[in-house]
Amino acid sequence: MLWRPVTPILIIIVGLMIYLSVVLSNYKNLKTQYHTLKQQYHAQIEAVKLQQQKIDALHQLDIQHTEELNNANAELDKLHDAVRAGTQRLRVNAVCRTSKIVTTKSRYDEATSQFSEAARQDYFRLRKMMIENEKQTEYLQQYIKTQCSG
Repeated sequence: MLWRPVTPILIIIVGLMIYLSVVLSNYKNLKTQYHTLKQQYHAQIEAVKLQQQKIDALHQLDIQHTEELNNANAELDKLHDAVRAGTQRLRVNAVCRTSKIVTTKSRYDEATSQFSEAARQDYFRLRKMMIENEKQTEYLQQYIKTQCSG
């Protein structure tokens, strides 16, 4: 009869031990999940830092090449204005056919050839397009070197 008063205490102790075992198991699972999430969090932070560095490098690259393009366009505009004002002339290396008819005049007495206004405008338009294409190509090459490498 001595075991009857002890039985409820033993049942309570066994129940508490089972409860503590379940709590400890849950704690270990949560601890493992916490460490996994913490590692993922730090990996994400590093990825964000790396992406921010790439964005900053791209921004600097964009600023540099935009400035170069603006400078090249300004130089071309300056040349265009000088040609329009007559302070500079466009020269084209060309070969002209000579006339079959021989005259007493020397070829050097002939008037110098010049661009028509439309041809002059086309020249500057083409020059501007060439500059833009060159600067865009340089920009894209730099972009590939800085952003697409590993």
